[in-house]
Parts: sequence; C-alpha cells; structure tokens
Amino acid sequence: MHEYDLIAEWYASKRVDETGVPEATVLASSIPRGSFVLDIGCGNGIPITRALLSAGHRIIGLDSSSAMLAQYRQNCPEAFAVRGTVECCPFADGAFDAAVAWGVMFHLNPEDALRAIANVSRALKRAAPFLFTSGDVDGFDGKEGTMNGVTFQYFSYSVHNYRRILGDHRFTLVDVHADSGNNTYYLAKKN
Repeated sequence: MHEYDLIAEWYASKRVDETGVPEATVLASSIPRGSFVLDIGCGNGIPITRALLSAGHRIIGLDSSSAMLAQYRQNCPEAFAVRGTVECCPFADGAFDAAVAWGVMFHLNPEDALRAIANVSRALKRAAPFLFTSGDVDGFDGKEGTMNGVTFQYFSYSVHNYRRILGDHRFTLVDVHADSGNNTYYLAKKN
C-alpha cells in the first residue's frame, strides 16, 4: 500500500510493542523448526518476522511498500523480502509451511480479501496453518481511519463469513480470539 510508504518512519517508531508475538510464537511452535513461513504484509519485520526467525524458521516477507521493505531488509537481513501483494501472490503452489498476515486483511476490499485467501491457500502446503488479523463484523463500505495524518480504508467480514470463505478455499477455521488491544486473530488450517 502506498499509504505505508508515507508513514514508514513514523510506524517504525510507534510499532515497538510485542502485539501479535504470542500468537506468532504459538504458530511457530506448531510447525517443524526450519519451516518456510510467508509473512504477508511484513512491514519492517518488527516484531512478527523477528519472532518467527527467533523460533528457527525461514521467512519470506511480502509487502507492497518499498519504504517498509527497505527497513525490513535492515532489520531482518537473514530473511528474504519480495515487493508485491497477496492478491497477486507471486509464489509457487504449495511453497510454504505456514503463513501470517498481521494487520493486512482489514485493508483489503471484499473482492481483494477473497483473492488473498485463495492465493494463500494455493501457496500453502496441506495442513499448513494460516494466522491473520481482521475485524469480526461485516464491513464492506471502506470505513476510513487515519494513522499519522494518512487516510486508510478498513474492511472486514464477520466471523461467520470468514469461516464460510475459508471453507470455500480448503481451510478449516480453528480459532478466533481477541487480544487485550482488541485485535481479532483467525487461525485456520489448510485441509
């Protein structure tokens, strides 16, 4: 997203907490050490990619922001990074053992979210977990919000609709929960 190019420096100074790390750590412990993990919307790599690397996994970050990827390459030089979007996922079928999309899905309009889930399913191996954050109610109108003066749009499906959509793309929804900051986590497993 071009918007993240505009706030990359500010975001790096503000995203210093460990939000999402417990969930990423649980996912990391559920797969064999050395697994290939796709970090969708990897941003600058802090803290999610670093947590996955610390758990002994091989990470490929995917982000549309060149400014965020420049920081990612500095923060996580042992990981690979690709500029692109999950809606046009450039990876081979069955290439990954797991995928994480923290803070990504709620930026995608409903059609792009469907394409994203289809592409993640295609890129994951059988039985691979997919962890993502999003809203938990249907919101298709592109609610606007700002970060550091830059306007972003936010979309979501309800838990019921995510369960249905994930099922349509060969996933089983395993868990849904919110953290103390009201981030809603979805954990799905590819059938």
